[in-house]
Amino acid sequence: MAGDIILKNGRLYDPKNKIDGEIMDISVSDGKIVEKVNGKAKEIDLKGRMVMAGGGDMHSHIVGSKLGFGRAMCPEDHRGDPVPKTKVTRGGVGYTMPNSYVIGYRYSAMGYTTVIEPALPALKGLGSWEELEDLPNLDSGLLPLFCNSMITFNYVKEKDLSGLAGYIAWILRNVGGLGVKVVCPGGTYAWAHGSNVRELDTEVPDWGITPREIIRGLCQATEALGLPHMMHLHPLNLGRVGNISTTIEHLDAVRDIKGHNGRKRILHLTHMSFESLAMHEDEKAKPEWKWVSSGGLQLAEYMNKNDHFTVDMGQITFGPATTMTGDGPFQFSLYQMTKNKWANICVDVEMPGGAGVVPYFFDPKSPANAVQWAIPLEFALSVNDVWRVIMTTDHPNAGPFTKYPLVLSWLMSKKQRDIWLEKVHKFATERSTLADIEREWSLYEIAITTRAAPAKILGLDTKGHVGVGADADITVYDFDPTKGNLADDPEKIIKVFGESYLTILAGEQVAKKGKVGKTPHGRIWTVHPELDDALWARTNKELEKMINKWYAHSFNNYPVPGRYREHMEHKIKVDSTSVPA
Repeated sequence: MAGDIILKNGRLYDPKNKIDGEIMDISVSDGKIVEKVNGKAKEIDLKGRMVMAGGGDMHSHIVGSKLGFGRAMCPEDHRGDPVPKTKVTRGGVGYTMPNSYVIGYRYSAMGYTTVIEPALPALKGLGSWEELEDLPNLDSGLLPLFCNSMITFNYVKEKDLSGLAGYIAWILRNVGGLGVKVVCPGGTYAWAHGSNVRELDTEVPDWGITPREIIRGLCQATEALGLPHMMHLHPLNLGRVGNISTTIEHLDAVRDIKGHNGRKRILHLTHMSFESLAMHEDEKAKPEWKWVSSGGLQLAEYMNKNDHFTVDMGQITFGPATTMTGDGPFQFSLYQMTKNKWANICVDVEMPGGAGVVPYFFDPKSPANAVQWAIPLEFALSVNDVWRVIMTTDHPNAGPFTKYPLVLSWLMSKKQRDIWLEKVHKFATERSTLADIEREWSLYEIAITTRAAPAKILGLDTKGHVGVGADADITVYDFDPTKGNLADDPEKIIKVFGESYLTILAGEQVAKKGKVGKTPHGRIWTVHPELDDALWARTNKELEKMINKWYAHSFNNYPVPGRYREHMEHKIKVDSTSVPA
């Protein structure tokens, strides 16, 4: 651990502690924020520079077998973005698919300290932990998939909430997960069997259950266990024109479920840009791309009236992207539409299942892509409560995370949005309300969406703020907010957020002026639900039978051994003994 530090005269934006641009000193000792240091400390005079907690990205694909497939498929992506080694850092490649080391370096250089991998096929847990070994400068966590598992289906069919909760707890503890991820519930299983499921009440082949029952069961089990992070949902019909109605139907389907200990939020909706496609009001409109319009305002209006969920944006950024998801039907349809490269990963959601990787290019002159770009901006700028909106690009699906500064410029500057509305296809103006929105997010709101809110939604109490007791994850930006209005200078926004003046992880300075100076390992956060002894014994007995029957791995080979995890893992123990056996 680095020595004690005092950051003096920084202009702090810390929404959790209601600090909005005040000049303050921050003391760091033993990797934590403290009231004051005891003894000598290194003092750094920030001279009014902007200070926030370390950035938090709660939805970015950074490890897993899908990334390996994507990297292998796209050598052209790497040729254009080589990363030379330095005295401190290793060499590597980018652009949409950086290697593990470069992911850590680039996030760190932008001031990010915590990034969550949102889609772990539990069967591939070991490989993901091995990749985490090569991911420096970041704390992280993994969200295992439960949505197309036959074990999930079995417990849902039997209406066995305790069994389902036991299964979730067993996976989180044995594979090392932070929460529950649901992707295209039942739909990917159906697609692997030559069909599809597009409606919440259509039965999944072989099982006689519906997607509605799957998401309700998993949501109820998540709340019964008292997991810190709510269920993380990717709905049916991703990327299908008119799917805003499907998305709202998903949200309605769980609205009555009671949160653990009375918490309001019981669902997080992922990458809403792909799930808020509306249809043009023309009476002849059909669910075809030529009729696409923005459903961003519609989702915002629904969100302003309903408080049971949160959202991340999945902002389209234009240019190359590499789409990858456990939503097999969507990836195959994208391949058919683009005639681009396509990889099907048939074991990624527990056999039988499916996932896919398809490179893509978002073209600003494409009518559909222009509307897709407008959707999340229209949504975010129309939502009343920024604490429920997280800025993401669903890296690398809508574009690389390195374009976050550009996204921030769109959120913070009406001038910048107007400039881009002139660049993109006219449908962005004609089929959204974006051009009429005057709102510009403040630095305080940026600190919410990139720091305080992700930590709160994930249940990571020591992240996202710089109050006493917080992890000493701190970002300093080379800008004094009293000496200029960023909204009037969008290129300045991009420059300021493009590289941090200082990035501090767990009390250790890891980057300065956008250059990585140290490459420590961060911590991998996992949740360990403690079950009643009888339920734990029952779970082990039942899972051994089902895993050995249905999976390629045996029950005993399924867990990730401790030697791959213990030196990085930070366990959050949760008392789930109230779940009956």
